[in-house]
Amino acid sequence: MAGFVTARCAPAVAVLALFAAVGVAVRDDYGVSPDELPSRETAVVAADHVLGDGPPLTDHINRYYGISFEAPLLLAERLLGVTDSRDVHLLRYLLRHLLFLTGGLFCWLLAHRLCGDRRLALFALLLYLLHPRLYAHSFFNSKDIPFLAMFMIALWLVERAF
Repeated sequence: MAGFVTARCAPAVAVLALFAAVGVAVRDDYGVSPDELPSRETAVVAADHVLGDGPPLTDHINRYYGISFEAPLLLAERLLGVTDSRDVHLLRYLLRHLLFLTGGLFCWLLAHRLCGDRRLALFALLLYLLHPRLYAHSFFNSKDIPFLAMFMIALWLVERAF
């Protein structure tokens, strides 16, 4: 497996590492989206409820919103001891962007498996990464980008299974 990663994935890993470095450099250029605070608040209320410290979820205005990605983000900020609101947002932006890049890796793997050509797979990866709206949303969109990344992983798994 290590030979596969170094030999065949090297161009994709290099591109993803470049985008990770760029993401770290530009993550503070994005403002707070309108969904950011309510999404985080919903995760906080749910976590407090689970830990027995908060009111019931039925009283919360956003009780119907899922926290499947918000909960790990909240866990990461609590484990790392991040409390400043700016640092919380920057950490969340970084983790979202890393999930987006993980989706890109699975996009490359899927394209490479389907077409068998590393150059075409790299082109598919670049299309994924260089889409302006997807790239921008990879920092602040905590609903669509996790869905996109998980969908890419699911497509790769389905292709592998069949």
